[in-house]
Amino acid sequence: MHKKMLPDLHDTTLYKHAVDIKGMAFNHGNSLTNEFSRKFIFGGYIDESLASREYANQTRYNRIGGDLGVQLSYRSGQTISKKHPHLGWMLSAASNVHFSGEYADDQFGLVFLGNASFLGESVSFSSLNGRFEQFLAVGGGLYNKKTKSFVSLNVVLPQQFIQLEIDKGSIGFSDEAEQIDLMMKGEVLQGNNSPYFKGLGAAINFDYNVPFGEPDGFSGVFSVKGRNIGGYQLNKAQVFKVDVDQSFNGFSVDELVEEDRFSALKDSINGTESEISSFRLLSGFLQAGKIVSVNSDKKIQSFFGIRMYTNTIFKPLVYAGAHYQPVEKVALGAQGAFGGYGNFRLGFYASYTNENLILSIGSEDILGLFLKSQKGHSGLIRLGWKI
Repeated sequence: MHKKMLPDLHDTTLYKHAVDIKGMAFNHGNSLTNEFSRKFIFGGYIDESLASREYANQTRYNRIGGDLGVQLSYRSGQTISKKHPHLGWMLSAASNVHFSGEYADDQFGLVFLGNASFLGESVSFSSLNGRFEQFLAVGGGLYNKKTKSFVSLNVVLPQQFIQLEIDKGSIGFSDEAEQIDLMMKGEVLQGNNSPYFKGLGAAINFDYNVPFGEPDGFSGVFSVKGRNIGGYQLNKAQVFKVDVDQSFNGFSVDELVEEDRFSALKDSINGTESEISSFRLLSGFLQAGKIVSVNSDKKIQSFFGIRMYTNTIFKPLVYAGAHYQPVEKVALGAQGAFGGYGNFRLGFYASYTNENLILSIGSEDILGLFLKSQKGHSGLIRLGWKI
């Protein structure tokens, strides 16, 4: 089941059938500007001027991450047993892409500006890591018809996987660039060459919703959410390991892009290639906080909480906002958030609801949609139908 950012619109209305379609895409970092990242997203040329400006923006520790996905779910209002009339059943299918990485400023400079600025110096590659995964999740479960709390079990089918981890490393250049001193220990793990699925796994999704407070006072619904809490086994994954500490002569950085030069260097560093089965945890999602109720008579509702992905790069993200309903069927909202893969972001959304339909669109980084100086993008859409 897909992760839903911005406030969920909690609806206690009973129904016979409900179909929900959700889509979400975002990328966020603490250093890369949109002017630079859009070259990778939409295509374009990165000239030396842009690379130099971007290098000046980097900090000693930089992180970036993102998510892209779509989810279709169905909930039946049919009672599964007379003994438990409050329980219904549900099905869902989702496709997700998630990536994350962390790097240092000099690593960025070496890749995008070359080694001219680092002659006579050494560039550290310690703590450089990145991960990209794409997977399908299909499953079903049970939900409470009134509170909309649920738990579901999903089969996870990984489609793409690659992970880079450098435990320690550095690369040094002599004053005239005639010698390269390389020290590195790390590995690259990649899914097998199957055109379909790289392995098999399982994950749990859940919502636990608890109403609190008095109607005339501070009240609402407190919700704890989990998505993609689980993992999968990669079958026949390819792993390339390197553990080297030596000097090389006769190579330039530009020459290393040539196939024969790269092959020669690869042989020189005593790299090992092997085929393994490896278990990997998913980049799952957890959130806890106050959510918005569509059944409330209040024109203004607050929402706030904390969320995180289950990886070491994403930092706990705190958020807070206000939901305003000027008329019965239309609502607007805004929020501020700090943390995650970057720093502060400002979000905005609009929604329309009636007896059978809910439509909402929004962004958790509204400035990033328009400004090249921002450090991320975000877009969300939800379409729900119930009878």
